[in-house]
Amino acid sequence: MASKKRRGPRIIALANQKGGVGKTTTAVNLGAELAAMGERVLVVDIDPQANATIGLGINPDKIEYTIYDVLLNSEKGAGFAVMAVADNLDAIASTIDLAAAELELAGAIGRETLLRDALASIVGKYTYILIDPPPSLGLFTINALAAAHEVIIPLQAQIYALKGLVQLERTVELVKSKLNKGLTISGLVCTMVDYRNNLSGEVETAIRQKYGDKVFKTVIPANVQLAEAPGAGQPIGDYDSSSRGATAYRKLAEEVRGGEA
Repeated sequence: MASKKRRGPRIIALANQKGGVGKTTTAVNLGAELAAMGERVLVVDIDPQANATIGLGINPDKIEYTIYDVLLNSEKGAGFAVMAVADNLDAIASTIDLAAAELELAGAIGRETLLRDALASIVGKYTYILIDPPPSLGLFTINALAAAHEVIIPLQAQIYALKGLVQLERTVELVKSKLNKGLTISGLVCTMVDYRNNLSGEVETAIRQKYGDKVFKTVIPANVQLAEAPGAGQPIGDYDSSSRGATAYRKLAEEVRGGEA
């Protein structure tokens, strides 16, 4: 990956239309590791499933405002919904209520850029804003891509991984042409890699052959602790800092910090 850093804050959407590929796991743990390195990080959960919110250990009973409120009141900015999670790490939480917003916003003018508009008032407070949209290509994912400078695509090392990428790449290009000229795919990260399974290695090789330097050197292993951590409401670095998963996300954070938006 390139070593030149972007000037100013980096807004990164973690996107993949296929579920279960480690997208939210990457958003949560990359955010936590960047924060542990001293970066000011905001994780934005714009998925009605609210898995990033759960993975960060946010108590649902203590959420006053969510991304739902931000989208419906984008003219107020996003600061009112920001919650402190840990040192250097903030979040805008989600709940199942967000599912209703897609219908409520169906006729709204500028509905594709509501998140970008809302974040404008707080973007200068952070060095990284990580956005976790749903595993689909609907309104929330479009909002994430319209708000972002770059896209990181978590890609499971399985046989169908490459097939879904074509549609995602088309969506990124469409958003780039219509809503966000500066948007780029800055990297792909191979997740759930298990070298005991020959297929994992073969798929990783195929991904690297097709996308070259766009693929991060760091791979995220299939790891029991990574699967357990969300249930404990903790990033992997807090749940088990010595695990292979924690080591991998620390390396990925270092790689992202050195990358160019």
